[in-house]
Amino acid sequence: MLTTSFAASGSPLNQGNNVLPDNEKICLESVEALLGQQQILFSDRHADPEVRRHAERTIDASRDAYARHGSYCDAQKALQAHSQESDTRSKPGEISVFRSQQS
Repeated sequence: MLTTSFAASGSPLNQGNNVLPDNEKICLESVEALLGQQQILFSDRHADPEVRRHAERTIDASRDAYARHGSYCDAQKALQAHSQESDTRSKPGEISVFRSQQS
């Protein structure tokens, strides 16, 4: 019970243990911000195709993690882990041609 009271008070003792509802709220806020950033990158028609493709994959990774576990903390971990991936080659089912819109 001591661990629960420390976790509820925001102590670093129990950080990383994502079983508490408060942690899910914190992770939800983080996921919203991270997904928003990735959506902006993906939607930028002037960005390099590799940047847009990476954003698309990052968004998909977070959706998959949330679908598997129903946890925003798992989705956040997937977003953060996927940001380390460097392979930007097109895969089946992805947008392979990005065309910038001419004014």
